[in-house]
Amino acid sequence: MVDVVISGTGLFVPPNKITNEELVTAFNAHVDQYNAENKADIDAGLMEGKQHSSAAFIEKASGIKSRYLVDVEGVMDLNRMMSKMPEGGHGTQDEPCFQAKMAIAAANQALENAGLNAEDIDQVICSTSLLQRYFPAISVEVQHHLGTSGSALDMVMGCSSATYGLISGVNAIKAGSADRVLMINPEIFSTIINFRDRDSHFIFGDIAVAVVLERADLATADDQ
Repeated sequence: MVDVVISGTGLFVPPNKITNEELVTAFNAHVDQYNAENKADIDAGLMEGKQHSSAAFIEKASGIKSRYLVDVEGVMDLNRMMSKMPEGGHGTQDEPCFQAKMAIAAANQALENAGLNAEDIDQVICSTSLLQRYFPAISVEVQHHLGTSGSALDMVMGCSSATYGLISGVNAIKAGSADRVLMINPEIFSTIINFRDRDSHFIFGDIAVAVVLERADLATADDQ
């Protein structure tokens, strides 16, 4: 029987933070613009006008007061209202794409927390609800820039991505195909969210978390 422990954790959030009040300012401006552009049809009963939102409504509905986003300017832009991927963020031969950068930042913290080096890792799993691209794999890019050995794979499992990533990592260790797995959950959901939707525009943010999974008999970190 192989026991598996979490020996290290890591976290990365983008530097851009937006509060409920800021989000509502942009949303309500969109509502006013939409209702003005469609006033004739709204007055004729051919379509419904949109309703304002409020910071109090958002906090009551979700408990959220603010969130971190890949990009705030794009969300506040009434002609876009969606996060933009940072310039140069799609990656080159020598520089990782933005999602991989998020993953690497969280991964380095998790490795340090576990007292391990990148070459100690046998498998990298990038499990997320949204991939910046599907080929080549984000996990392979992370593996290359971190310098880990063994295998690497991407998983897309919606809202359960982190859970299934953990399960896959644990199973790999229990099956004997890896002794140490780095599971990373880098989320960039704001790049596809419709920030013009009153019922859901406030729910999602962007973040990357990472965990190191190890065979219990190999782990040396103080906190496991």
